[in-house]
Amino acid sequence: MRNYIFCSVCLAFFGSICEVMAQPVAMDFSLPVRPASGYYNASPFLALYKNKYHMGEDWNGNKGGSTDYGKPVYPMAAGKVVKVLDPIQKGSVGKVVVIKHLLPDNQVVYSYYFHLSKILVKINELVFPAKPLGKIGDANSYYAGAAHLHFELRRVNQTMSSNYSPTLTIATVRKYLDPSLFIDDRATKVSVNLFANSLFVANDERVKLPGYAPGALTYVTSGGKTLSLFSAIGAGWIDPSIEVDGGPAKRWIWDFSGSLVFSPGGNFRIKPWRDCVLTIVVPGNHFQASRAREDMIRMAELAGLTRIRMETFIDLGTDLSAAYDLRSLCFDHGTGTVPVCFVHATNQENPLSRFTIGYEPIVDRYLGDWHAVEPNDLD
Repeated sequence: MRNYIFCSVCLAFFGSICEVMAQPVAMDFSLPVRPASGYYNASPFLALYKNKYHMGEDWNGNKGGSTDYGKPVYPMAAGKVVKVLDPIQKGSVGKVVVIKHLLPDNQVVYSYYFHLSKILVKINELVFPAKPLGKIGDANSYYAGAAHLHFELRRVNQTMSSNYSPTLTIATVRKYLDPSLFIDDRATKVSVNLFANSLFVANDERVKLPGYAPGALTYVTSGGKTLSLFSAIGAGWIDPSIEVDGGPAKRWIWDFSGSLVFSPGGNFRIKPWRDCVLTIVVPGNHFQASRAREDMIRMAELAGLTRIRMETFIDLGTDLSAAYDLRSLCFDHGTGTVPVCFVHATNQENPLSRFTIGYEPIVDRYLGDWHAVEPNDLD
């Protein structure tokens, strides 16, 4: 918070001085259009449009047409402007801003904002969610009467074009992230103060979580620096012997691993070696179909498949126990090759608990057993 206030004052009164500051870690995420209730996603990530797949999201004002023209566009999180395309461009691109975001686990993602009518930031400027980066446009009249924001989230800093892909390969899709899913995964935060050399017990401090929270998204802030929980343990900020309540057995289980999950109503205890703030991030779980699709794409990539057949993405309902939501998606190696499908199961009580299994539709055969998806595998 102190860094945010300082940078806001710096930007307001000292302009370019902020540009020499270290890039802030992105911790607060939101959609780039506000209020979100005033907009709808007209073309979701990987939607098929005119025989091409949409690699981002199109946010339109609820009143339709170009009623949202000139409305402010905000950075999805704190970051640094790395590209600006401002001159008048032919075609559907319009004015574009690209922002680099540094995550608590030291990964980097890039958010892209297309079709802008006006740009309010410049290269190397540090930006924050409270200040607009530009205004919604229609790509210099290319979308006359249908102004909107084309919003993308990418793993790498790529070309400035807004992408539609005629074929959907795993290699292409893995360069992108589902924007709404990514933001929803970081929907809610619960922060607690930890004091050096003092054992923190969640129930003793009446810490309650609204849902299951993966350890991979949890982060620690100390001395103005932010690290992921696992990095903070490696740096000696936190004792590695984090323990969680073993449930009905009422025993403590040591759980410093990639499988660490904080549960609602569950207890945990943690010992810091320095004063810090622990922030547990709780996914909203509003996009379970998107999560299932991402899991199956990852499994197909590991299996060596190359092409996604999005037309086969099916919601299969629930299993016989009504405990799991089932979906399926098929893949192949290109035109004329034999498809391989995956079935995905999401636990209704704990959406971070997911399973996949391979299936060969031509011979009606399952491949092996159900595979548990690591709960901290969140793209």
